[in-house]
Amino acid sequence: MPQDGKTSVLINLMAIASYDGMPDYPIQFMTKGTLHYSNPDSAVLTYRETQQDDESGETIESDIILNIGEKRVTMERRGDFSNTIVFVPGHRFEGTYQTPYGELGMAVFPRKVDCRIGEKKGAVHLKYQLDIQGNFSSTNELHLEYNAEA
Repeated sequence: MPQDGKTSVLINLMAIASYDGMPDYPIQFMTKGTLHYSNPDSAVLTYRETQQDDESGETIESDIILNIGEKRVTMERRGDFSNTIVFVPGHRFEGTYQTPYGELGMAVFPRKVDCRIGEKKGAVHLKYQLDIQGNFSSTNELHLEYNAEA
């Protein structure tokens, strides 16, 4: 492990959103990030997510901070669209989603939280229901794998 305790990693991420009566909406990308350990049983993975808004064509960038534990993941998104979500199997999380257009109430009910934390490689697999403003929005899956850069 490097002197500063941080490891550069290559991240492969696939997210799939399923909406009632519509085809699945997958997003897949690779990016670079940084991994460091907050203690022997948990790690912090940081990376930048860049997406293009389908309607405006505008590029949206967010800094993502994942605190990964054995059966708990906290995802913090910082940028024009920001939120914090805590994923614990069987526990509903309620919070807010900050957008440039205002604040939205949201709730997440995780069905699967599976994490493998390793010094050189690891993975996070989440499956959860997302509610926005008290209404069902989608069922989502996130599959993230990281590998230390050589």
